[in-house]
Amino acid sequence: MKVIITKNYDEMSDSASRFVLAHLWRKPDLVLGLPTGETPIGMYERLVLARKKGRADFSRASTFNLDEYAGLSEKDADSFHHFMDRHLFNHVNIKKKNIYLPNGRARDLNAECEQYESAIKDAGRIDLQVLGIAPNGHIGFNEPGTPFAARTHVAQLSEHTRKKNAKHFKEGRVPEQAITMGLGTIMDAKKIALIASGSAKADAVKATVEGRVSKDVPASLLQWHPDVTLIIDEAAASKLERDYASPLLFGEGDVEVLTEQDIPSGKYITVVSPHPDDASISMGGLIAALAKRNRVHIVIATTGYRSVVDGAKPEEVIKIREKEAREESKILGAIPVFLRAEFYDAKNEREALVRDTEKLAAIFNRTKPDLLFVPHELDRHPTHAKSRSIALLALAKHQAQKKRDILVYNYEGLWSLFSEGEFNTVFAYDESLMKKKLKAITAQKSQLARLRFDVAAKSLARLRAEVVPELSLVGYGARAPRLGKYFELFHVTQM
Repeated sequence: MKVIITKNYDEMSDSASRFVLAHLWRKPDLVLGLPTGETPIGMYERLVLARKKGRADFSRASTFNLDEYAGLSEKDADSFHHFMDRHLFNHVNIKKKNIYLPNGRARDLNAECEQYESAIKDAGRIDLQVLGIAPNGHIGFNEPGTPFAARTHVAQLSEHTRKKNAKHFKEGRVPEQAITMGLGTIMDAKKIALIASGSAKADAVKATVEGRVSKDVPASLLQWHPDVTLIIDEAAASKLERDYASPLLFGEGDVEVLTEQDIPSGKYITVVSPHPDDASISMGGLIAALAKRNRVHIVIATTGYRSVVDGAKPEEVIKIREKEAREESKILGAIPVFLRAEFYDAKNEREALVRDTEKLAAIFNRTKPDLLFVPHELDRHPTHAKSRSIALLALAKHQAQKKRDILVYNYEGLWSLFSEGEFNTVFAYDESLMKKKLKAITAQKSQLARLRFDVAAKSLARLRAEVVPELSLVGYGARAPRLGKYFELFHVTQM
């Protein structure tokens, strides 16, 4: 069971929607199990927005809702049919014939349960089942005491559940029964994602994750499923006793796509740039986006004086390049920090690397990175490799003092590109951020005289955006969604 802890409801909704979208991209005929209630509304809003922006195609997908109240027609304003139409189905291109919800007005409710179970079986099992959780630990309408093997059935709603849901009914009259997928049906799903927000869910989340598996907490059965991801906010996670360093949202072999609306806010971010221009060339689009709502430092590791600047002495080159780096950072909205690493021209490189590591660790203690960006491990450029090495050693020293988990983004550069399977995160962006990236690159005027880094960086970002969706998201020959005109690639790990 993987536990992803986000800061708040909005971040939880962002993560949940990206999780669903990624599965939809990889499998356009996705069979998706869906919940109702207050918790998934934010997720649905983001899925609708993704559809409007051309990032989601539901035309081949099928959906099965968890439940429906007995006695309510699909046109009833209090029904889950109406809820789903209002929040999702009326706003995306899903086909009516591919939408399944139990018929709460069926003459024979037990026969309706059997038909619903058969429809799920005919669809070939649910690929991804999204769940909410109630304060008493129920999922769907599987109240405490429900047999683990139960299939789709008519559930008698507890007084607790009916009181909780009364606020959603105009006259407060909540039906006494509902048709719900059973726990056994839910456990048949290939993959499960449970979302939860707020302190009212904290006890149920703790019992689900850390308690013993018991009929008293139906959601605890999820501990026995081989592929479950919990996406919960800090309030819902507040009673967990174990230390959950939130892992990456996606597993090994999967690729997460981030757009400007998906990136974090209120974070401290540090970018290690081996030369004064590497940051803008490799990830200028993401830096410009991050700097809008985060504090971003660019640590320029070396002076870069070895690069050819016609007619200039080394000390003059250093002044030129540092001036250009300040201008680059200003354009991107970042704060430049000059390490002036000794290893760059030291006779005793080993001792210089030790001193550089200490200096960089001190910088990290000041910049307090939540996210750290470094050249990727297969980058063969000597200066890049050494800059990465001291960055990771300095990070270890920083963490030994501060005891905090940090996401490390390994970025590709023009000199060492990722191959398939070597990246797990994509930042997709459009023209406005590319203009900032190019303006930052061209601020390094001394370097453009020998090589048009601006042309190369834009061409690479455009190539990535054309090829990567088919290569790593939807598969060869499939139609990819419109994600962004330009891509920057990263391999993200947690340290």
